[in-house]
Amino acid sequence: MLPVETRNNYLILTPDGVGSTYLQRALTVYLQCADLDYWNAHELLNGLDTIDGNLCRSRPHEYSQPIEYICNLLLVTGNFLVCRIAQYRIKERLKQREENYADLYKECNRKFMTIIFCARDPFEYALSWSIRKRSDVANVYSISKRIDTHGVGVKEPIDLDFFQSKLEQYSEYEYWAQDNFDITHTVDYDTLHQDVDSVMQTVTSMTHTTFLQDYNRLRYTASKNNKVNINITDESFDGICKLHSMIDRLHCTKRLPTTMPLKMTTMSDKQKRVTNFSNAVDVYNTWALKGNRHAIVTEETIRNKIDTEKQIYADT
Repeated sequence: MLPVETRNNYLILTPDGVGSTYLQRALTVYLQCADLDYWNAHELLNGLDTIDGNLCRSRPHEYSQPIEYICNLLLVTGNFLVCRIAQYRIKERLKQREENYADLYKECNRKFMTIIFCARDPFEYALSWSIRKRSDVANVYSISKRIDTHGVGVKEPIDLDFFQSKLEQYSEYEYWAQDNFDITHTVDYDTLHQDVDSVMQTVTSMTHTTFLQDYNRLRYTASKNNKVNINITDESFDGICKLHSMIDRLHCTKRLPTTMPLKMTTMSDKQKRVTNFSNAVDVYNTWALKGNRHAIVTEETIRNKIDTEKQIYADT
């Protein structure tokens, strides 16, 4: 076990919809697999509580906890943390009352030695949000729920004005994160899903591995095909079962506010589902060409993304 003085607290920055929930849960589980007692308190701005002096998530408080109260909780609690701040939470809070977030940013930069910027291809980010707007489901945590939400054969258009607004929001998020936080790592959504253990090792500077990748793949493919169509060794299956039991225990003891979310949709899923997909590509490329931060989307980049995800998820 690492000495107390060498352990970090981890803060994850997100606009929401870039894999931050999965990253939080995976990071907490990865650290727990090394016998390090970390608590995932989830969102700092929407409900915190303490249990025996340990900071944890509480029921949503509808932004009633003032910034001074949140900063004090971070100051006086001593358990090791994995948390996040979603930029959109700040915008929602400011609709209710004026607040100065400078003190919160200062306290976060003090409290969290590791601050992670969650990145995602803005095209897929806006596309995922547009599908989420139609389904009204942010995350799914069970195979049956994913089947209900993203069943085979669903075809529908997305709201292109909403799609455009999410592109603008992602750009705002990039500037907000860079302007206010001492970012130590950037975690890309695709890299996280391609090799979660490698990302965990980079972020924590630890070397052990888990069965998180197989766990994620198995649950997604089972929800997609109503059967497991990936090859799993006896060792891997045993590891997945033990990991599942650990996740349940962490959830029961409030170290995890939820269990692990499932992968919602691949690029292939999105292309099949969204009937005005090509129009969304045009809107995105027009937006991307106005700046120099993000590349345009082409048929080749979409095809390459689909091929890569097929290798990860054995998707058909």
